Amino acid sequence: MRRGQVPRRIVAALGLVVLFAGGCGSIASTSATAPSASHPTPAPTYPPVPVGGTDCGVYDAISGWPTTIPPGPTTYSCLTEALVAGQPARLVLISPSNVDSGHKTSDGYPIPAGIVTTYRVLGPSRLEVTTDRHEAGGLVTVQNCTGLAQTAPESPPVPRGCKPG
Repeated sequence: MRRGQVPRRIVAALGLVVLFAGGCGSIASTSATAPSASHPTPAPTYPPVPVGGTDCGVYDAISGWPTTIPPGPTTYSCLTEALVAGQPARLVLISPSNVDSGHKTSDGYPIPAGIVTTYRVLGPSRLEVTTDRHEAGGLVTVQNCTGLAQTAPESPPVPRGCKPG
């Protein structure tokens, strides 16, 4: 990264802050880009909020790296409540991988590549889970699931009854 360039995670996070502060709807419409060492890289996009659904937000465990704020007890409640009610909704979780993104914080800490998991409630017992590992060198996978198991209020929900999408 050249001097004066901003890591794309920071640009994406700032875009999300602007969207949330402005009360806007879908995060998927974010189109900001940030330069990388060789070419511009688009900000992450997520599968859209289902039609008529609730945007349960984005929890980015890499935001503020290496000092991140753990999820609160209500981080996952919007999703779990929507699934119980069969109401459309979307929750996006960004978690660190074991792969270096090639970027560093302003004080020199290496930033891990992210894994983006998008949970979309499509109806009663219909949960689509998209896991995007491309930033960490992996694939994008989609599963169609029937439910969630919650291990602890602060832990991400674990999809159950899943089949490849």
